[in-house]
Amino acid sequence: MRVTNNTYPDTLLRHLQRITGQMNTLQEQAATGQRLTDISDDSAAGNRILDMQEEKGKLTQFSKNAARAQNINNTTISQLQNFIKISDRVGEIASLANDLKGPAGLKAYAEEVDELLEHALQSANSKFNGEYIFGGIASGSEPFSVNLDANDKVQDPDGAGVGTAINYVGAANGSEFHLSESGKVSPFTDGTTNQKFADFINRMVTLRDALESGSPNAVTSTMRQDLETSEDDMIFTLSRQGSVQLRIEFDINLNGQRFTDLEENISAEADVDLSQTIVQLTQIQNAYQASLQSAGRVLNSSLLQYI
Repeated sequence: MRVTNNTYPDTLLRHLQRITGQMNTLQEQAATGQRLTDISDDSAAGNRILDMQEEKGKLTQFSKNAARAQNINNTTISQLQNFIKISDRVGEIASLANDLKGPAGLKAYAEEVDELLEHALQSANSKFNGEYIFGGIASGSEPFSVNLDANDKVQDPDGAGVGTAINYVGAANGSEFHLSESGKVSPFTDGTTNQKFADFINRMVTLRDALESGSPNAVTSTMRQDLETSEDDMIFTLSRQGSVQLRIEFDINLNGQRFTDLEENISAEADVDLSQTIVQLTQIQNAYQASLQSAGRVLNSSLLQYI
């Protein structure tokens, strides 16, 4: 077999090119910390990484949903607590009213209830981020309509207890937020619950009007019982919102752990072992130097040296 003069240089060149490519790859891995720069480097690992990155994207959206649901629920809880504080004071006034003998004392209580009415209406029509908390999916308009008399005073339509001063006009249900692939939650109170808030405020109107009459025993046991029922309803609703809060916090923690696990798995697939990579790079560089030295000795040799 004939070996041409170019055989050895060509073989040497291909060998050096292969080693140079390996060095470049290892140097890039050492610099970036990444084992894969393209899916074709390891198609199986690359596809697994793409799947995990897609799942991370979903978890990011779930986390955003949970954060918004949590903010809405916190605002709802805050307003419910405000309702209950108002209810506590109104209940005290209803209990103390019959101990007063003169109309002046009753009128003073009536004025206080009127102030509490304003606070209750503020809570009922409160907003979060520009949307009405108790409006359900109809969050763009006030959920509680208020009837005012000629003096801008909250009053039933005829001032004689016929009809109601406050009406719930929001939606029956609120929006739901997906916190996972299969789990969703609504941080909003429903229309039935919100109507009970309207009932409570209307009962406050009835109490105020009774106090304003100045009549002895104007506040009846039925009024007090109705107010107690309203407070029980609000306490139950507060408990329900507390359960929603726990659910949201659970999903936030679970999604956070899943996100961390995915990052670790992606790192295991894509990241290099830096110490091992440096060792390999050193070995390749040594092989490159050895190849150059060997080539230098061979190429400097001549047949004349052996004659």
